Amino acid sequence: MNLLTKVLLKRLSRAARPYLQSSGLLQVSAVYNHSAMVWQPGGEKVLVLAPHMDDEAIGCGGTLALHSQRGAQITVVFLTDGRNGNSEINTMYGEERARKQQEFIELRTTEARAALHRLGVNRMVCLDAEDGALDQCTWAAEKLREVLLRQQPDIVYLPFYLEEHSDHRAASQVLLDAASGTSLQFQCMGYEVWTPLFPNCLVRIDSTVEIKKQALQEYRSQLQQCDYLHASIGLNAHRSAGLLNPEGSRGGYAEAFYSSSLPEYREQFTAFRAH
Repeated sequence: MNLLTKVLLKRLSRAARPYLQSSGLLQVSAVYNHSAMVWQPGGEKVLVLAPHMDDEAIGCGGTLALHSQRGAQITVVFLTDGRNGNSEINTMYGEERARKQQEFIELRTTEARAALHRLGVNRMVCLDAEDGALDQCTWAAEKLREVLLRQQPDIVYLPFYLEEHSDHRAASQVLLDAASGTSLQFQCMGYEVWTPLFPNCLVRIDSTVEIKKQALQEYRSQLQQCDYLHASIGLNAHRSAGLLNPEGSRGGYAEAFYSSSLPEYREQFTAFRAH
């Protein structure tokens, strides 16, 4: 583990601790006792940034279902529209390509709405940036700022900035640009999709893992390309190693997060980008 990683782990744990303590800190097993705590989601005002339609279910679907059950106000913001989300697009040109892209957008939007319904989420916002090019979008932050100011969230879930996918990494910059110059103060909860993170927060999702599976199954067009349902639930099973299970219990599922205040997240993201 390099020096920068050690410093970030210490700082993120320190930054998250007051929030997690005030919001329901539970005991955690020795597997993660130096960096992660187990937290119970509640009835907070929640906003979720999903670069693509499915990231929200993969990264924090079980946690969102818990929030919903506890009366939270949840808004999911899809940053891109899915127009390039199928390899068929690469073989098409002109009007045929435009027509197929519109079909993909409509299909993915329908699937996303059904998935959010499974999770108990009824607020959905689509910014409609081009997938695969979020880091080049010049207006996404301005549109997101309008949503943030309107919703005034307590918590914002977003892909952690160490994610390998370029759209996932770009989500952090979009959020920080959107919040810049405002008085917004919220807790950032970085989630993992394709790149496992160093968690400082775990959420037990045993009671909602079936809901998460149902939500993921609504993304039929994407599951045809990759069985990420299996991969996602497998990661949740692995994360349960960090939970302190009752004696004699077996199995379990958890979602892992990087939790920090907005100023801390901005500082750490800036330091990471500088290296």
